[in-house]
Amino acid sequence: MVSAQPTGTKATDGALELRRDFALAPRELWHYLVDPTGTALWFGPWHGDPGSGSVEVVLSVEEGAPTQQVDILHCDPQGFELTVRTGEGEGVWRLELAITETNDGSQLIFRMPGLGPAMAGSVGPGWDFYLDRLVTAARGGDPSGVLFEPDYYPALKDYYEALFLPDKPAD
Repeated sequence: MVSAQPTGTKATDGALELRRDFALAPRELWHYLVDPTGTALWFGPWHGDPGSGSVEVVLSVEEGAPTQQVDILHCDPQGFELTVRTGEGEGVWRLELAITETNDGSQLIFRMPGLGPAMAGSVGPGWDFYLDRLVTAARGGDPSGVLFEPDYYPALKDYYEALFLPDKPAD
């Protein structure tokens, strides 16, 4: 069981930024971001041809396990960088993931530019939830023990709402 703690920060450009450290080499962590068997462990499996520029992801933890199209904007397997776009209309999200090598393994830097204050109270806890599931999976644990309600939402809602208040300066 994970004790939910808010880890997101508001970057100087206003993006939501979360970081996680792993005792894995960057190449091993990359598997969890781009391989459907890896993403299935913490987020949801995907199908389709990434060479086409988009895939369909099954959001297996969400109610009803809906599918969502994910457009691949940038994928650099050598530099361990992935940028995707998901959603439609006003609900379009850009997600930027980068893995850096550390002395003890690697660090994942997750960024979501353009997060507005109205969405921060649910989106921030959601990404803490999913990234904690990733950490659990990468350690060989069972991510199903990481529970969104009530551990992440509403528990972390106030932190993220305050973080993204319009007058709150970026770090």
